[in-house]
Amino acid sequence: MSNTRTIATEPIQVLANSNTKKQPQRGHVMPRSPIIDLYSPGRLRSAHVLALCGFSHSTLYSRMKAGTFPSPSGKDGKLNFWNTSTIRDYLEVGGAV
Repeated sequence: MSNTRTIATEPIQVLANSNTKKQPQRGHVMPRSPIIDLYSPGRLRSAHVLALCGFSHSTLYSRMKAGTFPSPSGKDGKLNFWNTSTIRDYLEVGGAV
């Protein structure tokens, strides 16, 4: 028995596969509990609002477009924020799910 191995002499062709490239992350965020109280002044990001209201990212923005959810109070760069008073008023009226 011989310890020799046969190596292929033909070149291996590597095809570019679009699935191997890392896709950029899309803008959806996961709910995250806020660390501030709704009765103190502060700002809530969309992840905090999702956790408080109990619906998804797409539902949040579709309700904003329909006018049934308050628009963001402002932006820090590219990120939307809501004032705690705005979300507190929305929840007190019974606007959550």
